[in-house]
Amino acid sequence: MFRGLKIAVKRQKKLLAIFFITIFLPSVSLSIFGIIALRNEKFRMAKEIENEQVQIASSLQYRVETRLTDTKKRLENIAGHPSVRRKDYPVIKEQVRELSEMDSLAGITFLLYKNEEPVFPLFQDIYAGDTNRQATVDDTSLQQQIKKAEDAEFIHHDYFGAASIYNDLFLQSDNHTIKARMLNHEARNLMKAGKFHEAAPVYSQIINDYPDERTASGLPLQLHAELQKTECYILSGDKGSAVQNDLDLFEELIANKWSLNESQFKTYSSIVIERVTGILPDSAAGSSEFKSRFEPLKEQYQHRMEQWETISNIRSFIVPELTGYFQTNSSSPLPSEYVKKIGNKNYLILMEMIPGQEQYENPGILGVKLNSHYLRNHILPHAIEAIQPMQNMALYITTLSGGSIAGDSIARGKINSPDAITTAALFDNNFPPWQLELAYIGPENPGQASIFANFFFWTIITLIIILVFGTVLIARIVAREMEILKIKSDFVSSVSHEFKTPLTSMKSLTERIETGKVIQQEKMEQYVSIISRDIDKLIRLVSNILNFSKIEEGQKVYKMERTDMTAWLKEVIHHYKKQGIESDYQILVKSESNIPALNIDKDAMGQTIFNLLDNAFKFSRDHKQAEVTMERNSDSVTIKIKNQGLGIEEDEKDKIFEKFYRGNCAVKYSIKGTGLGLALVKYTVEAHNGHIEVGSEPGWNTVFSITLPIPDQK
Repeated sequence: MFRGLKIAVKRQKKLLAIFFITIFLPSVSLSIFGIIALRNEKFRMAKEIENEQVQIASSLQYRVETRLTDTKKRLENIAGHPSVRRKDYPVIKEQVRELSEMDSLAGITFLLYKNEEPVFPLFQDIYAGDTNRQATVDDTSLQQQIKKAEDAEFIHHDYFGAASIYNDLFLQSDNHTIKARMLNHEARNLMKAGKFHEAAPVYSQIINDYPDERTASGLPLQLHAELQKTECYILSGDKGSAVQNDLDLFEELIANKWSLNESQFKTYSSIVIERVTGILPDSAAGSSEFKSRFEPLKEQYQHRMEQWETISNIRSFIVPELTGYFQTNSSSPLPSEYVKKIGNKNYLILMEMIPGQEQYENPGILGVKLNSHYLRNHILPHAIEAIQPMQNMALYITTLSGGSIAGDSIARGKINSPDAITTAALFDNNFPPWQLELAYIGPENPGQASIFANFFFWTIITLIIILVFGTVLIARIVAREMEILKIKSDFVSSVSHEFKTPLTSMKSLTERIETGKVIQQEKMEQYVSIISRDIDKLIRLVSNILNFSKIEEGQKVYKMERTDMTAWLKEVIHHYKKQGIESDYQILVKSESNIPALNIDKDAMGQTIFNLLDNAFKFSRDHKQAEVTMERNSDSVTIKIKNQGLGIEEDEKDKIFEKFYRGNCAVKYSIKGTGLGLALVKYTVEAHNGHIEVGSEPGWNTVFSITLPIPDQK
């Protein structure tokens, strides 16, 4: 042992010198540089955290701004449409409606033409024509009949007579507007006469047949008929029908069916709300159903009222500022993004200039007030979720005035900490007008450690680590060198003995033959057979060494071919027996009948079986017998080689497949070998996509199991 150690140290003396010169002596200097490096590392970590914060902020900004760009492109497409330049309001309204339905971020859209009042396409009946148009009655006889009906109604209070005359005029006239007006007058007189059941169907006829007509005062006649129809139900005592009709009407008002202005919407909605509220407590039939329908409608009504408030604010505060862009000499370009704080709310506006026929002509502006609630409660949370993971980062988003948008109090506290690593960022053009603040909230803030407080500690730690590492490294190298020396010695001794025994036998026999001492033919054949057996043994030994060398260098190539495994195994066993198994050595072979053909290198796998059989007989004691069985599993074929002999200890089962390893039994009983056989077996089996296992009962038996996969028949 000491001799081996001396040799190993002598061989590694250069390495030991290098260790003392390059590791031991500079360790103190390296400790100092290590402290400096640690400080620089902490600074670098802080910069990395800041860069990560900048990336998170940029990613969040990009996702929000990308969503805003989508809405901006849709607005640009509408602004560039010829209908906007021509003021083709029906087409404009349909396009704006599609924008509102397609894009939840798009709120109230408005048009601002030069020298004109702003237009809100979804809230104004801007293309209905003259709402105060009067029906022209040219027929003198018809005029006389209308005068007669009016006298009967307003002078003589003959409501039945007036209703009859109006009905006759309805039947006689071909004018659509006059017919609608006559039906309205007829229904009015029937109500005055107390004939509510008869008046209600007349109003239903107006609603169904004359949806586009208006009263003399410009009110949509259909809306007037709906209001009066409910009144008929109330006066006739049919409260269920009254509530049902008013709820239907309320839905139509909220949906802006008649494009009423703000005042009209408030007036008629108030009438409906007041009537429904007054009727519901007294309406037993379907009362709960009506209430469950009425409550959501009131919420929608409040939303509509907020929209009217928004329109009023746009008209009063935003439009006056935008009109400056229509000045002839104005050099300021139209901003595509505009923010206006009104009260405690920020109005976010996207705008596009309506292109004119001439290059520098600007006929107007198309703008949309963004849905801030949708931006804050849908787009922003999804953007924040998409930039995960953020385990060590606190994100807090505020308005420019300090109002909270997203984040919690803990995050805010971390951000406000004087020692925190923080980053603040704004959106481009302050649109939206939000500030992003991020802070590092990891388990340890690298900016807080004091390098000078830990100087000696780190110096000692560095020295110990370097010296221990170097010592362990040198010890491992020397130990490895000693191990290699021993392995080489054992290997040379084993190989020498493996070569010497058959060579000695061959030389002795050939000398007897050369000297003529062997006369009998039978004896001559016996000697030749022994020489042939020893030659085969030497060939296998050389083949093992060469194959192992190729495997180590990665040059081993296997020639795979589809092989009848049953016939191949019989051939291998037969060939092994021919190479000189003594008469007291027995090999029992058992193979199932349904073994499929496999893709194998027949020579390499044959050498594997030879090596396992050699081991089986080497490590057998009195009972020189080996059992070879081959069986089929569901997706593989297993070849087992079993002997009855010395067995393998449990702690050696994983080691026996290592190169040059010699087990305790081999050493104890002086069983010769190179230590390469089982290593080659393992390499070969794994090269065939298989695996080998060993099971053993020390002092009783050992079983090696080779499992090879069955190839996919497809």
